Amino acid sequence: MSVSVLQHAESSAVATEPYPYIVIRDALPEALCDRLVADYPDPAILGVESGSNNMRWSYPGCRVAGNAAISDSWREVIDYHMSRAFYEEFLDLFAPAVVRLFPDQFADEAALRRLRTGRREVDSFGQADLLLDAQICGNTPVARARSVKPNHIDSHRKLFAGLLYLRRDDDDSCGGDLEVRRLRPEFRGRSGCYDGVYVDDRYTELVQTVPYEKNVLVMFVNSLDSLHGVTVRQPTPHPRLFMNLVGEVATPLFQVPKTLGSRVKKLRRQVKKRLVRLGGGEYVDPYKEVY
Repeated sequence: MSVSVLQHAESSAVATEPYPYIVIRDALPEALCDRLVADYPDPAILGVESGSNNMRWSYPGCRVAGNAAISDSWREVIDYHMSRAFYEEFLDLFAPAVVRLFPDQFADEAALRRLRTGRREVDSFGQADLLLDAQICGNTPVARARSVKPNHIDSHRKLFAGLLYLRRDDDDSCGGDLEVRRLRPEFRGRSGCYDGVYVDDRYTELVQTVPYEKNVLVMFVNSLDSLHGVTVRQPTPHPRLFMNLVGEVATPLFQVPKTLGSRVKKLRRQVKKRLVRLGGGEYVDPYKEVY
C-alpha cells in the first residue's frame, strides 16, 4: 500500500490561479487514513498543553522516530514525506509552476531536480539545498470562536506547503476550513496591503474553500500571491487534526513587504522573548511556523 498523499495526483488537476495548488480528496487509501486517525497520538504525548483556546501545535518529523508512543503507521507515513522520493513526486506535479514563479532561482526543471534534499532539524543547509518536514499537527479545542490563522502567506523560505486533514468521524465542529484567496483587482501590486505575512480580508476575494474533512489534501507552491487562511472555528471540544508538509530553502524566495505595523509587532516579540528568557522561561514564537 502506497503511503504517499500524492499517489492519486494528476498534473491536470493543478490549478494555476491565483497560484499553483491542488486539492485531492481521498488522498490516502481509506484503510491507511482510518488507521492514522485512530492512531493519532494523544496530544499530551506530543507535549501539547491542555486548556489553550484554538492553539496550533506542530510535532516535527525529526522527533517521530524517537518517540515510542507513536505508531508504526505514523512513523512510516512521516518518514516517506520527508524523503527524496516524495520531493520527486512534488516536482512531477509542480516543477513547471515553480520555474515560472522563480526563474531567477530555478532556471529549469533540471535545476530543481539537482537540489540536494535533507530533513529539517536533522540536516543543515550545508548538507542540503532543500529541507523537508512532515509534522503531526493540530489545533486545540475551542472555547471562544476565533480563527487559528487568518489570511496570510507562508514564510518566504518555504517552497511548498501541504495539509492533509484527519478529521475524526465524531467531530461535529463548525469551521476550520481552508480558504484560497487572492488580492482584489484594485489592490493587486500594492505592497501596502500586507502587514508582514498577513493581509486583511477586505483586500482579498475568495477563490475556493477547502473543507476540513478527513483525507482531504491541499498543497501549493508558496509565493507572495499564495494567500490562504483558516475560517473561524466555533466552540467545540474537538481538536482539529492534520499532517503538515513543508519544503524549505536557505535563501528567501521573495521579499515580504514590511510595514510600520509589522516592524512594531516584530519589536514587541523580540522584547517579550528577551523578558521571558531573562525570567528563565522558554518563549514560543507564535509566528515561527506560519503554514
